[in-house]
Amino acid sequence: MTDKNKKRSTEDEILAGLDALDQEDQVSDEEITVKISEDKLKASARVPPPMDSGADITPAAIIAKLKEAGVTFGIDEDAINDIFSYGSYNVDVVVAKGKPATDGASAYMELKFDASGDKKLNLQEDAQGNVDHRSSNVVDSVVQGAVLAVKHPAVPGDKGMTVTGEELPARDGADIDLPLGEHVEASPDGTQILALMDGQPVFKDKKISVSPVYEIKGDVNYHTGNVNFNGSVMIRGNVQSDFMISATDDVEIHGNIEKAFVEAGGDVRIMGGIYGAGEGRIKAGGSITIRTVESGILEAGENITITQSSRYSTLQAGEDIILQNSKGSIVGGKATAGRNFIVTNIGSPSFTETVLEVGINPKIKEKHDQLEKNLTDEKVQLDKVLRSIKTIKGIQEQTGSIPPDKQELMKKLVPAAHKLKADIESNTKKIAFLQQKMKELQAGRCKVSGTIYPGSRIFTLGASMNIQKETNHCSFYEQNEQVQVGPY
Repeated sequence: MTDKNKKRSTEDEILAGLDALDQEDQVSDEEITVKISEDKLKASARVPPPMDSGADITPAAIIAKLKEAGVTFGIDEDAINDIFSYGSYNVDVVVAKGKPATDGASAYMELKFDASGDKKLNLQEDAQGNVDHRSSNVVDSVVQGAVLAVKHPAVPGDKGMTVTGEELPARDGADIDLPLGEHVEASPDGTQILALMDGQPVFKDKKISVSPVYEIKGDVNYHTGNVNFNGSVMIRGNVQSDFMISATDDVEIHGNIEKAFVEAGGDVRIMGGIYGAGEGRIKAGGSITIRTVESGILEAGENITITQSSRYSTLQAGEDIILQNSKGSIVGGKATAGRNFIVTNIGSPSFTETVLEVGINPKIKEKHDQLEKNLTDEKVQLDKVLRSIKTIKGIQEQTGSIPPDKQELMKKLVPAAHKLKADIESNTKKIAFLQQKMKELQAGRCKVSGTIYPGSRIFTLGASMNIQKETNHCSFYEQNEQVQVGPY
């Protein structure tokens, strides 16, 4: 099966799922229909108009029907009486509610350091607009005795009950052991993790440790040899050709990289650039931040952020590629982003071939957005209806009765409220269904704040586009199996 056929098959399955949800909402002509939700936390009754049923249906008959269906807990007699008082016929009305079980909260650790792997450069410009990269310090560090994490205790659960009288067990929150790794210890009361040495706090393999940072004050060259370190590495100088740096955590390089290889299990941050002669390569399990890429190869599990430009290079990012310098551009080579491009310029006035690949999902989001709009409108309408009902009931409380014109209005308002509640529940179910599918079929977009030049080519999962003319401040995305051009 081709990728396009697979995609159509997936769309058909999703839309068929929506149709199945619609089938549940069809009106029945039975006398009284009782529906118990799948989780048994809700029971609804649907009553036909008296003229259709041919029988004298009463609230007691509904209660009897509920008990016949096994509903014994949480019966709402006021809701049942409202069906007859206001004529909520041929619509599911919730007439019994169970009590959901509430699981206790498990004990958890509150980290006192940034373990996200997405540390940001915080560089300050001087009066001339220059940045002193030597002043930046983006590697986390702690001193001996620092609190790295605090343990919050577990909370017990609260049992529930279904509308059919079945007890719903609740799990008590689970306790946890302190995730002690290397160079750390527990506090005397067992609620904190403390550093045993100066170094870098790390959360890895479900353990909290302190990792020392290996620092080279000059270049990586014949004097230092290759660097292979279990932790983080900081290079104050350059990395010369044919040398290798490998670190299990982060790598920070204050100079440039030549035709060398840099690999990190975490993030790589380069204050200078890579001038790779087609072979220099940087590979990061997390994100890469770099000034300039010239004939280099970059591979990042998460994001690639370039602060100036990329020329004749190969860029591969699991998530986003970001280049927002006002004069920066991606020229030549091939760039692939698993999610989005957020860039200034692509290609060049000399028609340099530049290939961008971005993944995207087709029509499902459009249906999702329409359902969300419908849901928003229904919630607004329900709010207005409920406020009107409250106003009329307020009149009843003050005067002891409802004027005839208001009684007629209530006969419209209450059924409308029940119908809106049923529609809201139905659409909420459909939206949750589509959101799950969109997680499996995530979309992408290429956003160009400056100019994309002829010679550039955009590829998505199911389509491609050759750029024929200069286009400014635009974005590219797949729709209806074609690459579309839209506003930035």
